[in-house]
Amino acid sequence: MRNFLFVLLLFAVTDAFCQKTKVENNVQYKAVPLAKNDNRFLALKKMAQERMPQFLDSLKKYGDDRDGYSFIIKSDFTEGDKHEHMWSQVLSYSNGVFKAIFVDSPFNITNIKNGDKVEIKQTDVEDWAINNIRTKKITGDFSDKYLNSKQ
Repeated sequence: MRNFLFVLLLFAVTDAFCQKTKVENNVQYKAVPLAKNDNRFLALKKMAQERMPQFLDSLKKYGDDRDGYSFIIKSDFTEGDKHEHMWSQVLSYSNGVFKAIFVDSPFNITNIKNGDKVEIKQTDVEDWAINNIRTKKITGDFSDKYLNSKQ
């Protein structure tokens, strides 16, 4: 009986771990739990919103140079009560709305998958990043250090 309980416990722990961890290309990614009112994350979102003109100016100037630049935005995706903050690659921007391709891997929601087309309101952007592919310089990505510290 004790062995049976140990095996059952082992399966439960393994199942719980697998739901929160993904390994892709030998890189381990973990879901980071955040409280809805996480003050630090909300301050980083505010910073990203305040610096949005920089993102939009760069997108306007370099957005057609897909070999030289990549523009991504982070926003909240939901399915019922589940929320995940994930990235999408911007294709265009007009009238306060980004047209983009979802480029992340959900842990807990199933209503979106990598490659899906999405529309994201500018006001819903939680973070943004500009990758200058030629110089390998990344601008933005305000939440990266904070979220990595939570893993």
